[in-house]
Amino acid sequence: MRNSYTLIDRLLHWALAFTILFILLTVFLRLNWMEKNHMAGILMDGLFSIDIEITKDQAIKIAKQIRSPMFDWHLIVGYIAAGVYVLRLIYNSTKKNLYSPKNTTEKFQLWVYRVFYIFLGFTLITGLLIRFGPDFLHDVAENIHKMTLYYLIPFLILHFTGLILAEIGSEKGIVSKMIGGK
Repeated sequence: MRNSYTLIDRLLHWALAFTILFILLTVFLRLNWMEKNHMAGILMDGLFSIDIEITKDQAIKIAKQIRSPMFDWHLIVGYIAAGVYVLRLIYNSTKKNLYSPKNTTEKFQLWVYRVFYIFLGFTLITGLLIRFGPDFLHDVAENIHKMTLYYLIPFLILHFTGLILAEIGSEKGIVSKMIGGK
């Protein structure tokens, strides 16, 4: 059990947490309420109600333009997440006393976080490859980028379940320590 978290630990944790949650929100919106075909249908119906007709292709083009700023924010926050990720790796590599698990539960926690950071790395790298990589890698990078996001939901479930179990178990105050440091 850790007695406290440094300010740098907490800042990096919360910066990564909020960037990931924001990015997930943009993905959720893009796949649901702001899905291009859904929005195109709303546009077509709304315009039809005032005696204006457009084709589905035109409506999809407008829908993409409407959600474009959201995607811009997805990219900006993705760059921030990549920067925080790199800072986290650098910071963790400079620590003299790296965390050493003492029991099976702590070993499991450590491996969950390792897998999380590996998948997060793939997500961030493939996102950067989609944007800046060579054209021949675009489709492969995009497919991997989309697939690697599927680790986040199980990770978040494990993370929050672990926090609840810790709070009601032997590590009372762990959330307070991650917020306040002690």
